[in-house]
Amino acid sequence: MRKPRKRERNFELCALPETLNAHKEDRIMRRIAARFFLAGLVVSLGLAIPSAQGTVEPADAAAYSAAPSAVIAVHLQSPDFTLREFKYRVFYNKSEVKRIPLSDYDFKAAFIDELVSALSEDKRLAWRRQSTNEVIDVPALWDRKVSPPQLEADILLLVNIQEYGAFTASLGQDKFYLMARFKLVQRTTGKKLWEKKLFERIDLDGNVAELQADNQKGLKVGINKVLEKLCSKLAAEIRGAKI
Repeated sequence: MRKPRKRERNFELCALPETLNAHKEDRIMRRIAARFFLAGLVVSLGLAIPSAQGTVEPADAAAYSAAPSAVIAVHLQSPDFTLREFKYRVFYNKSEVKRIPLSDYDFKAAFIDELVSALSEDKRLAWRRQSTNEVIDVPALWDRKVSPPQLEADILLLVNIQEYGAFTASLGQDKFYLMARFKLVQRTTGKKLWEKKLFERIDLDGNVAELQADNQKGLKVGINKVLEKLCSKLAAEIRGAKI
């Protein structure tokens, strides 16, 4: 009678690991199901998901990644091409200033297009041009005679284009040139963050009379090159500035 009991006990001992494995698998499946349920609840309710770096709220993810907005406002003192002629004499020097309107050419629009393109590489700020319904008095803001306008922006880039054109000299190399001043200010307070004055020039090949042929093509090409050079230099200056 003892032998059958021993066999029955051995049978029960052999079956025990299978029972334990079954319980273990059941617990694992319940945990997996609980995790899927929790994940679905998080997604449906928009709850925060903790990570090793901290907690990120889905509703605020765009706000964290968005850069401060900056509006570019440009003031052009004269829309015409300026020609400065310097003539050297034995006993005196003579200079003349002429204004040449450029037909079928919007210098201000060309300048803004090039400036926006050059500044777009600086991802610290979200750059945009001034919209048609936004009124920004650049000279008055520059001298702090008025308060900054109410608009959707954190920073204003004030641009004062003083003059563009060419200068010729009887004893020197003729040049295309562009002079402009730039200032970054806080939109809410008008406080100055950064300021720079740039004077850029490139060689002028030929003479001004020849460059006015073919609908002033030579003047337009030359001034486009100098404004591209200046905008590139400005973008590099702003990237290196501590704003």
